[in-house]
Amino acid sequence: MNTGSQKLIPKEQASFTELLDHQEAIILDLENLHYYALNAAASFLWKQMRAGAQTAEDLSAALAAAFGINAEQAELDTRIFLDDLACYGLVSSSPLEAKDVAANPGTETIGSLPAYEPPQLKLSNSLLHITLSGSSTISTAAISLGGGS
Repeated sequence: MNTGSQKLIPKEQASFTELLDHQEAIILDLENLHYYALNAAASFLWKQMRAGAQTAEDLSAALAAAFGINAEQAELDTRIFLDDLACYGLVSSSPLEAKDVAANPGTETIGSLPAYEPPQLKLSNSLLHITLSGSSTISTAAISLGGGS
């Protein structure tokens, strides 16, 4: 995904939940019921996108500032992460227009962040057998795979 001068658009049907205070999070893709585990850096980048960071450059600058890493490493890691998101359909891009250019969103952090590890996005297929309807029922395939008595 070439994200230079491109406006990043996170998928609307992606539900984000932080699991451990600034250390882990998950994204649940509500369209296909896949979920993705994010480490601290990936979680930080996702939150920055949702807060208004519009370009890869915005994200890499925020990552470098928040974790105290050099700009080149932040840019490389951000682009790899964005490529992963695009591969799974969690982010898309469109040409950046003059009206889209806004002040760089704040890179404030709450509390302390864990030691820096490059952003990681891991796919889990374990929710493929869950059907969401009304009261969230589990299909018989999931029950039979669940290791009954």
